[in-house]
Amino acid sequence: MTFLVLSILLVAATLWVARPVLAGGGLRLTFENVDGRGVLGTFAAVSAAALVLGLEFAVGLLVAALVKSAGHLVGHRLVGDEAADFRLVPFPGGPEAAGTAPRDDLGAFFILLMGPGLGLAPMVAAFALGHVFAESAPNLAEAFRAYALAAGALNFVSLLPLWPLAGGRLVQLIIEARFERVSGLAAAALAAMFVGMSLTMQSLMLFLIGLVAALALIVRPPQSTPRPCLTRTETRIGFLAYFATLAAYFTAGWWVLTLLPPTL
Repeated sequence: MTFLVLSILLVAATLWVARPVLAGGGLRLTFENVDGRGVLGTFAAVSAAALVLGLEFAVGLLVAALVKSAGHLVGHRLVGDEAADFRLVPFPGGPEAAGTAPRDDLGAFFILLMGPGLGLAPMVAAFALGHVFAESAPNLAEAFRAYALAAGALNFVSLLPLWPLAGGRLVQLIIEARFERVSGLAAAALAAMFVGMSLTMQSLMLFLIGLVAALALIVRPPQSTPRPCLTRTETRIGFLAYFATLAAYFTAGWWVLTLLPPTL
């Protein structure tokens, strides 16, 4: 019961942060704002997840993606971008297509982190409700757990410090606050580090993630943006917020690293 009460408090705190957007009806979805690329990508991702992990997890993954996209929209609105639209685009760089480019790195950092940030409270609440209904309604409890695990996996992978994932772009903003011209080198070093970690941990999934990040650097290396960088204080607070969010999602999403066992 304590876990449930704490999760309710976390949900209330999240709603309080997003209250300016919610009060203005900013999360209403209209068919005019639906992106065809996002619909096709989401359908493919959900179908693949249903075949591999089951329908409950696939539905949970879809809901988690919707919550994550809503978080990016809330971030856009809170930094003053009233023209932002709700678009479900499950690709790196997709959420930023929902609105205009931020005027400074602080706004960009907030928008990127707000996507996973908004989904943290629902994930914790789902775990708590899964525990509450474990005996009285096991099927409902399993659905809550499936959503929580899906949200943990989706956001954990998204927050990995690999470009062009959201985590990689967050790390890029942190690094550029101190060193303006090393973002490409840092991204390459992180990709190499994750490939090495995959060999040590014998995680094929981690190897594939690192390989995709390395290929992305070859095709399109990260570019610095001509806008005000984070201050030293903002960098420290941003790093703590990023690391805390990544650590929270690691507790629920680490299992995705064992999804594809090594063949050797």
